[in-house]
Amino acid sequence: MLLVDMLWIFGEFPLGGQARIFSVASLPARQVPVLILGAGVLPDREPTQVLESRLETGLELFREGKGSWFLVSGDNRAANYNEPKAMRRWLLKRGVPPRLVISDFAGRRTYDSLKRAQAVFGIGKVIIVTSDFHLARALFLARRLGLDAYGVPASTEVTPLRHRISFWFREYVARHLATWDAWFPPSTMLGPREPTPDDQAPTDGAESSAFRAR
Repeated sequence: MLLVDMLWIFGEFPLGGQARIFSVASLPARQVPVLILGAGVLPDREPTQVLESRLETGLELFREGKGSWFLVSGDNRAANYNEPKAMRRWLLKRGVPPRLVISDFAGRRTYDSLKRAQAVFGIGKVIIVTSDFHLARALFLARRLGLDAYGVPASTEVTPLRHRISFWFREYVARHLATWDAWFPPSTMLGPREPTPDDQAPTDGAESSAFRAR
């Protein structure tokens, strides 16, 4: 029974979104937001290696003209722990215009980040950037929410093997929980519609083009 379950989780489960997964090079240019999903932040408030890999992938997409602005979504449940703030600071340090980085401070879970992207930030089409082991689950939930989502994985190959094993073990459990969330949607902290660059005057295109030309 366990073998059947593992074959489904690691075989059948990701197949539904396989056609929506691209590398940075193979993704067609799409003037839609790039949603970077949060991960750990170090005690010095800098991104962990896993989160930095996601940010580097998102930045590469932006520089290649394959995304129009960023939504950085993560956990901020403690006063001294703030994933979106660390993510935004990382992107701004690398020259991304401040108006093109929007923070979601209530993305405590993957489902929350996707639901809020849709309901609070008005996103219908999106490029999701997250770690390779996590992307199939994110696309599964996006599909169930009705988001038109494409995914670009951030590699974890440089992560020590023992850590990658723990990632995949947690992912095994998390994919079961994602299936439950799809059938029985959890309560998500929402709120009023938040403004994004898509709501503003069309000056951001020139601003982002100038950044990419550097």
